[in-house]
Amino acid sequence: MDRVPKAWTIFVATLLFASGLGLVPRVQAAQLAEIQAFGSNPGNLKMFVFVPEALPPNSPLVVVAHGCMQTAQEIADISGWSELAEAQRFAIIYPQTSRENDSFAGCFRTWLPEHQERDRGEPLSVVQMLQWMFSHHSLDPRKVFITGMSSGGHLTNVMLATYPELFAAGAPQSSFPYKCALSFADVDPCCRGLVTHTREEWGDLARSGNPQYQGTRPRVSIWHGMEDPLLQVVNLDYQLEQWTSALGIDGMADDFKLADGYAGILYEDASGTALVETFKIPRLGHAVALDLRASSPKCGQAGPYSADVHICAATWIARWFGIVR
Repeated sequence: MDRVPKAWTIFVATLLFASGLGLVPRVQAAQLAEIQAFGSNPGNLKMFVFVPEALPPNSPLVVVAHGCMQTAQEIADISGWSELAEAQRFAIIYPQTSRENDSFAGCFRTWLPEHQERDRGEPLSVVQMLQWMFSHHSLDPRKVFITGMSSGGHLTNVMLATYPELFAAGAPQSSFPYKCALSFADVDPCCRGLVTHTREEWGDLARSGNPQYQGTRPRVSIWHGMEDPLLQVVNLDYQLEQWTSALGIDGMADDFKLADGYAGILYEDASGTALVETFKIPRLGHAVALDLRASSPKCGQAGPYSADVHICAATWIARWFGIVR
């Protein structure tokens, strides 16, 4: 790495400062199980899973990817996904990268071409995790989904572009578009929203992840905090352009829905089916949106990369996936 992006340096310093002073409480959710042999693993990732006991046949499967400076257990602790899986009976894969892979902040290496391509690197490792789960549990291949925060959001976009046939829907949170960054030096400009393309060009980048693919693409829910100091909120607009173009819809807002008082915007195809939705959350920084009010169902824990803004991103994303009512 030739240069550390300034935005990342500031963000990592803030996280370390808060954690060091004990300002970031850590309450562990259910302990994850590590699967140590799941394939050739060209991306050198670790595989952790949460599988509720007595999982019903043909259950859904969700991939939940962590951000930089995080582990699989930490995103499970703060996000509420494991509690939701226990209550609603679905399985989760939590892929984990490391400082061995990315010495700066333990991020998924989504800016490198070898980790942006089908059948290579980290994307192939995630596919091998899916294959392991299907060989060991009764899961529905039509109900496979992926979401992630920050670096995990980037991985979400990579997987949606490179393996669209495997996922029914995805939800990048606090991310930027697939192939915005083509090297580590590109990460900082992408974070700041300085890398621009036309809507068609963004769509072409998504289509380049699997150029021969002509089938149905995953539906996409895009989330971003309006006070995010690390990834500027304009990146939501760029992702909107990318995925509406890739999905073959015009990118004009068609409807909206209310989610705990927040307005999500819907983008529909000619039949009126919403293929993309977006949520820009006021008062939310670079964090997963939580609802920790006593009157609400349990939704994660306060901690690094999470904030109580009275909306549970996991619940509403799971509803978009169609696995929670």
